[in-house]
Order: sequence, then C-alpha cells, then structure tokens
Amino acid sequence: MKISSAIVLVLMTVLVSGCIIMDGNAIVLGESRNALSKESVKIYRSAPENFEEIALVNSSAGHDFKSDSDLMNAALERLKEEAAKVGANGVILTEIKERDRPVVVTSYGSATATVNGSSAYATGNAVGVSRGDTYTRLKGVAIFVQPKS
Repeated sequence: MKISSAIVLVLMTVLVSGCIIMDGNAIVLGESRNALSKESVKIYRSAPENFEEIALVNSSAGHDFKSDSDLMNAALERLKEEAAKVGANGVILTEIKERDRPVVVTSYGSATATVNGSSAYATGNAVGVSRGDTYTRLKGVAIFVQPKS
C-alpha cells in the first residue's frame, strides 16, 4: 500500500510541476533562408523599414498551473523558434490571444411528462465550469529585415 501511495504522489508532483505544452508552425510565403538562432529574432508590434515577408508563424503554450506570463514567454520563444527555422530575423505580431479564464455556469430546468393520464413534473439545477481555451496563442509574420547600410 505504501508503494502505490508513493507512486501516486510522484505522479501528482510531475503533473503539477510538469513542462509547458508548446506547439508552433510556419507556412512559407516567400523565399526561406538559412536557419538562424532564435536569439537573433526580434519581435515587432508594427512593421519596420525595409523587410521581406518569409512566412506566417504561430505558436501556442498551455499548462494548468503556470502563470499567464510564463505561458506568454513560452509562446514567444516558440514563435521565435519557428521564425528562425525559415531564416527570419524578425516577427511582426499580428494576434495575441491569452488563455481563457474558467467561468462558472449555472442552469435551471423543468419538465413535465404525461403518460396514460398520469403526470410527472421535475425541476433541477446544474452548476458547471466552462474552461474555454486553456492555451496562450500567438500569430505573426516572419520577416527578414535588411541591415541598414
């Protein structure tokens, strides 16, 4: 019995402190370049001067027990990785969607049924939690910014 309790405790610890789940991809629109390091990718909120579009990139990050800022940072890092793979040195952010907050939903219902002259009436309440989208999602345009001469 002690061994199974220890296994459950270890599994729960792993689940709570586990890694952030991340995903991302790139859809090449222009001409890709040689891959770069993600450290060389700069994030832009508006278009810089003299750039070339390379790809549409997106990323997502989710974890039930991590903060919103941890998820945003993880999604940004994944976005940079996707851009770097196609040789982009910048990403213009086009969409930021933070994870949804859980919402408590309550409902009330009633019903009447009549069979062979006998009636039955019932009422009820239900309470639930709607989780919505639990991932932080980012979209952008991977670009190559020409160096100023």
